Amino acid sequence: MPYIREFGSIVGLAVLAAACGGSSARPVPVVAGELDMAQLHGEWRGEYEAPSVGRNGSIVFRLEAGADTAYGDVVMIPRDLGRPLEPAEIESQPEQERSTAEVLRIAFVRIEGGRVSGTLQPYQDPECRCPVNTTFTGRLKGDVIEGEFEAVRGGGEVFTGTWRVRRSR
Repeated sequence: MPYIREFGSIVGLAVLAAACGGSSARPVPVVAGELDMAQLHGEWRGEYEAPSVGRNGSIVFRLEAGADTAYGDVVMIPRDLGRPLEPAEIESQPEQERSTAEVLRIAFVRIEGGRVSGTLQPYQDPECRCPVNTTFTGRLKGDVIEGEFEAVRGGGEVFTGTWRVRRSR
């Protein structure tokens, strides 16, 4: 398997370990009624994909019983990490311009009647070097949440994608 793909997997595992440990993952406020909150308890793992911009990544989210704050992160893998880079390509880019996997923070989650919604903290887009604001929605069905997201770049360009997480038992 190519080195760059392995790097993305290693980063995803590192974030997963951090989120599961709770010590380095940042708390995420969760707004929900008692019944809806109970439906989110557990550890959720999955992926997202935005084919129009060539991005994908992993999602980790954990909510303990009796808590109203969760812990979770999203790992973004930019377009150029989706294929192995030649050493000359890597070496020809200034270090500060090399794209790498990036940890994105979940800022807020709401669940009501099985419908999940929320936002990510704004982040810097690795291609346009502009801010990105992302919202997501999904539907909870048993141990799976599936949905869509919309990201708006600083210049107003919008891209969309899908996401899916499954509760670990």
